[in-house]
Amino acid sequence: MDGRFSPSRAIHFPTAGNRSPLDSELRSPYSDEYSISVDRDLGGVLTVSMAYVRKDGTDYIGWAEVGGQYRQDTRTLPDGSTLPVQVLTSATSTRRFALTNPEGYSLTYNGLVTTFERRAIQGWRALGSYTYSRASGLQVSSGPAAAGEQLSTLTSSGVFGRDPNDLHNARGRLANDRPHMFRTMGSVDVPRTGLVVAGNLRYFSGKPWAASTQVSLPQGNRRVLLEPPGSRRLSSQSLVDLRVSKTFRFGNMQRLELMMDLLNVFNDTAEEALVTDNRFSPTFGQPNVFMSPRRVMLGARLDVGR
Repeated sequence: MDGRFSPSRAIHFPTAGNRSPLDSELRSPYSDEYSISVDRDLGGVLTVSMAYVRKDGTDYIGWAEVGGQYRQDTRTLPDGSTLPVQVLTSATSTRRFALTNPEGYSLTYNGLVTTFERRAIQGWRALGSYTYSRASGLQVSSGPAAAGEQLSTLTSSGVFGRDPNDLHNARGRLANDRPHMFRTMGSVDVPRTGLVVAGNLRYFSGKPWAASTQVSLPQGNRRVLLEPPGSRRLSSQSLVDLRVSKTFRFGNMQRLELMMDLLNVFNDTAEEALVTDNRFSPTFGQPNVFMSPRRVMLGARLDVGR
């Protein structure tokens, strides 16, 4: 079926014949956020808290195609399945892109954060947090590669939304969606040695991604998502870092601190990027960027006082 592809609301330009890409009724993005928390002090040694956070964002600014004529069609994929596509039926010169508030661009975040802190008593302290969350919606950065960033504003090179096929399956988990995040750290003063041992543990769910394909269309080759973002995830990441330090004092003012940091103690090799998310490529889903390996760093800090 032929028809003009555009947002559901009309796009208005300042004057007749004006080729400016700005919609004269462009609205500023809007966010509505609230939180509620409960805190509890347990005996003056341990404090715990729990907070719920909700954020809704609307009226994000993005591109929309308002000039070209398109019709619904399908393309047969290498596995025999069919993919619905929007095919340009008018001349390429008729394509016109407008900066507007595209229908459906939004963000929803729900997060439940639990924290605890054990105050520094008897030579040791600890604190940590666990977050269970969900970030979903449709933005100008929706459907990126696995290593893509989450952006709510257009960059100078941003073209998402200029072709209607960009929006196919694009609504889903956003790039920074990490359902589970756990952090804890602590430190211990080793008696009669002057040593301080500190540790830091961080666990994150892997970043979301989705399979895509490349489709040849009259308007050019297009990357089209085959499933919503978040249908697949990179491996989760677990990072354990340790520090051992000792302080030497010289007189009343001078102090020398020697430090040794052991990073990524268990040498987690979780992937951070993929060669391609094209499901029909022989390198589909293969990792090509990994977390930094285990390493040791030595440092010194001299405090000469006033």
